[in-house]
Amino acid sequence: MNDMMFANKDFVFSILENSYDGIYITNKDSITVYVNKAYENLTGHKRSEYIGKHMDDLIKSGIMKVHITGDVISSKKSITVTEELVSGKNVLITGNPIFNDQNEIIAVVTNVRDISEIISLEKKERLAKEIISRYQKQIFDTATMKNIICESSNTISVFNFAAKVAPKDSTVLLTGETGVGKEVVAKYIHYNSLRKDNNYIKINCGAIPENLLESELFGYVGGAFTGADPNGKPGLFELADNGTLFLDEIGELPLNLQSSLLRVLQDGEVTRVGSTKTKKVAVRLIAATNRNLKKMIQEKTFREDLYYRLNVISINIPPLRERRDDIPPLAELFIKQLNKKYHTQKKVSETFLLELMSMSWPGNVRELSNFVERQYILNESDTLSAIYSNNLQQKEPDHNYLKYSPENAIDADSFNIEKVVTSIEASLIKNALKKSKNTKEAAKLLGISQPTFSRKYNRYKNQGLL
Repeated sequence: MNDMMFANKDFVFSILENSYDGIYITNKDSITVYVNKAYENLTGHKRSEYIGKHMDDLIKSGIMKVHITGDVISSKKSITVTEELVSGKNVLITGNPIFNDQNEIIAVVTNVRDISEIISLEKKERLAKEIISRYQKQIFDTATMKNIICESSNTISVFNFAAKVAPKDSTVLLTGETGVGKEVVAKYIHYNSLRKDNNYIKINCGAIPENLLESELFGYVGGAFTGADPNGKPGLFELADNGTLFLDEIGELPLNLQSSLLRVLQDGEVTRVGSTKTKKVAVRLIAATNRNLKKMIQEKTFREDLYYRLNVISINIPPLRERRDDIPPLAELFIKQLNKKYHTQKKVSETFLLELMSMSWPGNVRELSNFVERQYILNESDTLSAIYSNNLQQKEPDHNYLKYSPENAIDADSFNIEKVVTSIEASLIKNALKKSKNTKEAAKLLGISQPTFSRKYNRYKNQGLL
């Protein structure tokens, strides 16, 4: 190097050689005069391939993509750009002009910093956000039960218990038939927990192929398997860190993954597929199933130790047939949603709601939702009062539960005061419903609360008096 450029050649050389960043120096004619060791490592080429070469010739030879030396010389200003080297590394390049006493450029010193790791982290962060967007579900607007259909005493008990459990970090196992609303309870627990401002992520263990489920849950490192993202991918446990992970259909989890899940619950650590490194995670786990896990344990298809890890807090959600008071408000909610979707103003009659309450609903809330939508579409009237089959034929209402008249009951048991009072109450409830638009108005007409009205209605209906 030129002694005119550097007063102490050995000292400056030592600094440049030990720099973490790549250093590339050209003279005023864009001829390379110096390349340090860090630049060799970044590019994979020896400095002898650069020294004495013009920058344009280096680009033509293919060992360099672009250079900013010419722009620095012409502008007489520092220039910074990001670039991907031929080696594939992403770098931040800054070219600085060096002037003599006559304010003439005598050299350009280019600093090259490896930012591949930063770029990789940004890509991973974007990927994580994309993954979260696939699994993140909408949470309730408020923490009160006013956003949840909660008319039945059985349903109220479930959410009262969920409210007590929510502030803790204990693992929760939700059980109940398919379609009863287990995810609604899971969301409620998350929203009422201390983790409500962090991620709530759901995965259906029965909806993802077994060979993909492990990488979805625990993530993988680059090159872990054919087709894997070279940058790797975080699993749902990592994405749910400090938040809540809802594992739906936990009974469908394969045995080999059950042991991996058990290890995470025991140690609070996850290991990505293809890696030996562990990472600490603080995840609140909520699992749900419609299967009999105790029977599965006997059949050796579900691990007993995992069951007890999951079953710290157990909440059983009763089927719709055991909380019939929820049926009318649920139906009205579904109609409201359909009205918004189709820009209509349909309503439901009391007769229609009573018919719904008389049905068995083996598919629970999900079946009720689908049935109401079908009736909404088939019924051209502004008020849903009749129930239609799929062939547009109106079904005759099944009023077997109304087969006893109060008058007959009184005549038959006129000396049994308890049965007489029961029959009169049943008759009053029946007449109140006929004169009212809904159960709330009927209860008001009789001077009792709606819950009391609903309890009496259900009791007398089960007795065959309504």
